[in-house]
Amino acid sequence: MTNKKLTELPERSTSQTVMVVDDERVVRDVLCMFLERKGYKTVALKDGHSAISMAGKQKPDVIFLDMKMPGLDGIKTCRRLKRVLRSSPGTGIIMITGYDPGMDLESLHASGAIDVISKPFDLKDISGRINIWFEVRDIKSKAIRARKYSEKLDRHLKLGLVK
Repeated sequence: MTNKKLTELPERSTSQTVMVVDDERVVRDVLCMFLERKGYKTVALKDGHSAISMAGKQKPDVIFLDMKMPGLDGIKTCRRLKRVLRSSPGTGIIMITGYDPGMDLESLHASGAIDVISKPFDLKDISGRINIWFEVRDIKSKAIRARKYSEKLDRHLKLGLVK
């Protein structure tokens, strides 16, 4: 996506915070620029340890978490984030990865992730998945929330709104 397209996005005011955790600076920069243009507050971090520390202080609404990072990988980071954020079940963790799409999705979900997006990703998908999360996150039952998220994602996929 070009900078021109990023600047064409409508700005809106929101108090929702998105944390972006990726060891690749360009990924952090692109995601944060896009999300800020969409009106979100962003926190960019380069590793799992920083994410866990920051999440204890500032409870984000959504976390985009790279799966493969030096030191603490995405799965271990996700498990620890879920423990730190136990009192904040409204935080959705979406893994971003360059791994094969046929990866073990069960272990990703078991770690606490609500979704996974493959690199290279489309910014439209980022926005769509955040919107879906905000539609379902207040559902109290974890199982019902996960089912509703999946149903909405399937609908968006069929309509071509996300990939």
